[in-house]
Amino acid sequence: MIREVKNKHYLMLHPRPVYVIGSGIYGTEANFMAASWVTPVAEEPPLVAVSVEKETKTHELIEKHGEFTINILEQEYLDEIWFFGTKSGRKVDKIKLTKLSVKQGYKVKAPIIGEAVGIIEVKVKNKIDAGECILYIGEIIYALAKSEKYSGKYGWNLMKTRLLYHVSGKAFMSNGKLLFL
Repeated sequence: MIREVKNKHYLMLHPRPVYVIGSGIYGTEANFMAASWVTPVAEEPPLVAVSVEKETKTHELIEKHGEFTINILEQEYLDEIWFFGTKSGRKVDKIKLTKLSVKQGYKVKAPIIGEAVGIIEVKVKNKIDAGECILYIGEIIYALAKSEKYSGKYGWNLMKTRLLYHVSGKAFMSNGKLLFL
């Protein structure tokens, strides 16, 4: 039986991969935000989009500096990802409070996470007002992935990589296991 979905329609598009968006300038004003509303947009030029709520520190920093990073972390960093997604960068310095190693990107000034299995560095090319969010469309200017976990032909080796997928609320999935915070 199929039934009408009356609210939270976006959950029909979940689970979604979990990412950490780095914004700002490493060493001065920077922030991390957990995000699952990230998607490739085009190959030529290589474009990616991320939806960011207008009231966030991440939005403020992307507006100010025009760049961001997408950090791909594995399941063992779920607590840190949850921290990045539930604490406001306006109230706490997430960079100072994280136990992860943080440094400046290779081609952008936004922060990256040393423990990430993949990093994408992006310069904003366009933005679309989307209600409470801004959809940033950016060009990928640099990307790195751990070679033992990623192939240029097939992408992530899911037998070796424990990527996280957000289901809803405190529910996540990784390699067929349901995880709760």
